[in-house]
Amino acid sequence: MCGRFAVGDPEVDLWEGWLDLSGAATAGPEPIWPEPNWNVAPTQIAAIVVANEGRRMVTARWGLIPRWWRKPLSEMKASTFNARSEEASQKPMFRDAWRVGRCLVPALGYYEWSGKKGAKTPWFVTLERNTPGICFAGLWAEATVDGALLRSFTILTCAAGKATQHLHPRSPVILDEQDWEEWLSAEGSEPPMSAPPDGRVRVHEVDARVGNVRNNGPELIEPVGLGL
Repeated sequence: MCGRFAVGDPEVDLWEGWLDLSGAATAGPEPIWPEPNWNVAPTQIAAIVVANEGRRMVTARWGLIPRWWRKPLSEMKASTFNARSEEASQKPMFRDAWRVGRCLVPALGYYEWSGKKGAKTPWFVTLERNTPGICFAGLWAEATVDGALLRSFTILTCAAGKATQHLHPRSPVILDEQDWEEWLSAEGSEPPMSAPPDGRVRVHEVDARVGNVRNNGPELIEPVGLGL
């Protein structure tokens, strides 16, 4: 699963080139560039990349609210920050977004915890890479909630590979750059929804302060201990 992730401090020029943000701007103000964040939690605002005559980055709430939702946000009791990739296309909560609302969720990596309750060890998981970050496969939607338009997203998950299954049986779907366009095209096909090759996965222990969402800074992703 993915219940916390790190975006870092995105450099505009670097990210625009990496993500190929050439999409058309819609009517209204320019999209707000995401704030630096090393401890993104569900219900917070984060950046996603959507298809709009190319690719465009926008911000959205983490925890998908389907477009048919009309009740107050306080009545949304379902956990929608993750969606199982094997089931999302059929689930009422996610199937519309699977068909017309695919997105990329750029990040540096994500956090996972191991151990017993009250004594859990936090880990940071990322990939060996030559680019600024990675992209999770996501779904997004817009709904009118409490009288206002709300954009939101979820991160798809798959069975974990050997590199992380000792931490959790599920992991976020991390897309290869060569598969981004196929995922965003939403034409009925999709790239493999599977864990990345074990040899590319990098896991290291991080400071327990990451468990408190109020803590935020680059030190949260720095390794402590010996790592894995």
